[in-house]
Amino acid sequence: MTNTLFPEQKMLDDVLVALRRIVRSIDLHSKKLIQSHRLTIPQVVLLREIQRRGRVSLGDLARSASLSNATVTGIVDRLEARSLVRRERGDADRRQVFVEVAPAGAEAVKALPPLLQEDFVRKLEGLEKWEQAQILSSLERVANFMDEGRTAAEPILVPHALTDTADDLEGGEGARSGAVKGKGPGVERGAGRRAEAVSGLRLHVARSLAEFPPGVDLEGLTRFLHESLKPYEDAPEDIERGIMDALQAEGRPGGFLVIAEIGGALAGALVMQGTGMTGYVPENLLLFVAVAPERRGRSLGRLLVERAVRESEGNIKLHVEYDNPARRLYERIGFTSKYAEMRYVK
Repeated sequence: MTNTLFPEQKMLDDVLVALRRIVRSIDLHSKKLIQSHRLTIPQVVLLREIQRRGRVSLGDLARSASLSNATVTGIVDRLEARSLVRRERGDADRRQVFVEVAPAGAEAVKALPPLLQEDFVRKLEGLEKWEQAQILSSLERVANFMDEGRTAAEPILVPHALTDTADDLEGGEGARSGAVKGKGPGVERGAGRRAEAVSGLRLHVARSLAEFPPGVDLEGLTRFLHESLKPYEDAPEDIERGIMDALQAEGRPGGFLVIAEIGGALAGALVMQGTGMTGYVPENLLLFVAVAPERRGRSLGRLLVERAVRESEGNIKLHVEYDNPARRLYERIGFTSKYAEMRYVK
C-alpha cells in the first residue's frame, strides 16, 4: 500500500522529513566545526565579533551578538581558558571588564570556515522579498507549533546549549576538564578544572542589587543562603548584612556576588567581600558559598568558587570549620590552611 491513498499522511511525513533535514544540517555542521577546530559555533561567533570590534566590554559584546550577558560571559570563559582571548579591567572603572582577541585567537579566526547561518543568510537574501516573508511566516508558525513559547531561542544555529564546550559535546573524560585562570591563592594560569557539566546553568556576577538576575532579591537570597548553609549557617540578619557590605562598601573596594541559576531557579550563591587591605591581610574575603541541597554532587560549588577567583583582584581568604567537608573542595582548588582562626568574644 502506498502513501498515495493517504495524501494527508504523506504531507505530514514530508513536513517531518523537512524538519529532520534542517536539524541534521545544523548538527552535522556543528560537529564538523568541533572536530576540525575544537570550537563550538557560539565560540566562533563571539571570537569573530571580538576581533571585529577590537577591545570591547562584555556588555557591548552581548548587545552586538544579541546574546544575554550570562551567555557571553560563559563563552568568553571558555575562549580565555584556551588563550584565544584576553580579559582586562577598565582603567577608569575596575569593575568593568574588557575582552580582546589574543594572537592565538586571531590565527584561529583566519582558519575558520563560513558558518551555516552565513551561507543560509546569503541564499535567503538572494530571494525575492515576498519569498523571504513567506519563509519567515512559515518558520515562525512551525516554531510556535513546536514550543508554544516554552523555550527561549538565541540567534545562533546550534543543537546544544550555547555555553557547551567541544569536550562537553564529544563526551569522555575531557568533558570534565578545562582550565582555570585567576589571581587567587594557589590557582595558576592553565591549571586544570574538573567539573561536571551542569545543564542549563547560568552564572551571574552582581556588584549591586540592580545586577541581580530576574526573580532573585535580597530577602530570597538571604533565605537561600541561610537554609543551604546548614548546619554551618549564620543568622539571617548577619547573612543579609554580609551581602550588603559586599555590594555597598564605603571607603574601600566593594565586593561581588556570584549567583547560579538553573532553569530560572536559584541553585547556588557566593558572597565575596573586599577587605580594602593587602599583603598580610588578603584583598578579598570569601564570606559565604552555598549550593541548594538537591544540586549538590555536580561540582556546582567548585564552579562558583572558580568563577569568584577569576573575578577577584588579589588574594582571597576564607574561614571554614575543621569538620566542614567543604575544606577538601577549597584545598583541591588551591586554598591552604596556614593559620588557625582564634577569636575573643565579648
